[in-house]
Amino acid sequence: MDLVKIIGAAFIATSLVACGGGGDSATTSTAPTSGSNAGQTVSKVTLSGQITFDQVPHKTSGFGLDYGNIIKAPARGIVVVLMDENNSTLEQTVTDATGNYTFRVDAGRDVKVQARAQLNQPGRWDVKVTDNTLDNALYAMEGSLTSSGTKVSQTRDLHATSGWGGSDYTANRVAAPFAILDPVYDAIQMVRDADAEAEFPAMEYRWSPDNQPIAGNRALGQIGTSGFHKEENAVYLLGDADRDTDEYDPHVILHEWGHYFEHNMARMDSMGGLHSLHEQLDPRLAFSEGFGNGLATIITGDPVYKDSSGRGQGSGFEIDFETLTSSRAGWFNEGSIAAILYDIYDQDADGADRMAAGFAPIYHAMTDTKMRDADIFATIFTFSDALLDQNDINASDYRLLLEGQNITSSDAQGSGERNSGSIASSLPVYKTMNPDGEPVSVCSVDDAGRFNKLGNREFVYFEIPETDQFQINVELSTGDGSHDPDFNLWQDGQVIEKLSSSRVNSEQFSGELSAGTYVAEIYDFYNINGNSDRAGDACFSFTLSRS
Repeated sequence: MDLVKIIGAAFIATSLVACGGGGDSATTSTAPTSGSNAGQTVSKVTLSGQITFDQVPHKTSGFGLDYGNIIKAPARGIVVVLMDENNSTLEQTVTDATGNYTFRVDAGRDVKVQARAQLNQPGRWDVKVTDNTLDNALYAMEGSLTSSGTKVSQTRDLHATSGWGGSDYTANRVAAPFAILDPVYDAIQMVRDADAEAEFPAMEYRWSPDNQPIAGNRALGQIGTSGFHKEENAVYLLGDADRDTDEYDPHVILHEWGHYFEHNMARMDSMGGLHSLHEQLDPRLAFSEGFGNGLATIITGDPVYKDSSGRGQGSGFEIDFETLTSSRAGWFNEGSIAAILYDIYDQDADGADRMAAGFAPIYHAMTDTKMRDADIFATIFTFSDALLDQNDINASDYRLLLEGQNITSSDAQGSGERNSGSIASSLPVYKTMNPDGEPVSVCSVDDAGRFNKLGNREFVYFEIPETDQFQINVELSTGDGSHDPDFNLWQDGQVIEKLSSSRVNSEQFSGELSAGTYVAEIYDFYNINGNSDRAGDACFSFTLSRS
């Protein structure tokens, strides 16, 4: 059975690559030879079967995938279509939690079964795995066109094989799209356990064997790295054998699903960009990446985050978020965030972890209006504020978890936080001021790196009591040489003004501001531009006055 792709409304099937070794053919069973149904001819036949796929696990010792212990896994919740000789759909259903499906079909009719790489419950969720190098065509596999016969029942099982030939891939990688959907099925079920009425906006995982770790044209497979693209509501996954593949990396798949969840069902303010586990990051990025890591460990039930890569997918890395310690722990560290989330969830008491609250309070905090509609950014602080409102959360136990990661505030704005990450200007997290009040000093430094690191950007929080004309000035106060201060003006979680002129040592806004709450995000352009040779530390005077 070849891996096929369904293109457009006509459901035209086309092979991924040359035919060969893609899966088991459909099989037919006969009616019983004894008993009440023996030899019976019927007008309707029950056609049923199981859809399965090769699940390639990670090694239990060392890094990488273990092709010697492939598991035959059920394809749960996927769309199965019964089709005729003209590729017209006769019936459609979804598999159950064991991968089984059932149809009722006219006796003696030529039909085939097609299993699609799609989780779908109309009005609730719709997740597809598509090929970004072939116009985002939907992956599927199908059995042969065979008569339904004239007996009581018939069985047609379909199995998607990995295509692994012993030392490399030698056949179509039919199992990959179904392996991608498997952990997503668990994610949906976990959310539904917390909220039976949850609705999931449609999304796609875009995967191809041609998806390479090279940035460029994604339609050609040049995706750079696996990642969620909110403008498309799609996750692109690597599939480049012997370099980096992610279809058998459930933690990676779920990390990116976490970003989908943040963007569509909660709140995501991350600017993205390169980051690593022990860096000091912008708190928005730290929370988003930490949430993705933490959610992946929660849904898999495995605190050891695994990612395979390299020749034969035989290497990679692992991170144990249950035992993780970092010299840079804090509100700006993604590892700290992930460890906190897993400790809220898990049942094990260790170190500062006395919690065993499960996933529900995490879900409800993320979707709480205090988090989702906050007039400040999504960080560990806004999450903490919302979490402490949830049932079954012991405030002292949670604050102990925070302290175990060198986080000293659970206030939404991080008020009273004492861990500066050795960057003095990073505190307070939000500088506050009043219109026509005293200037506020803000800084932009590159001590932890550039673009999305701690200290690159600072935040000023202010409230406008009534609509009026205002002027905002950002002027250099300390710093060597010339600088280029810029700022974004946020209201209700959206950027309403971007002030980014090339004016030396100053930036200005003049115009009407309506009544409400605002956050100004101030930075030196040279500290967020990775190609700049002018990066460095500078401080600015921020003033807000009626004009």
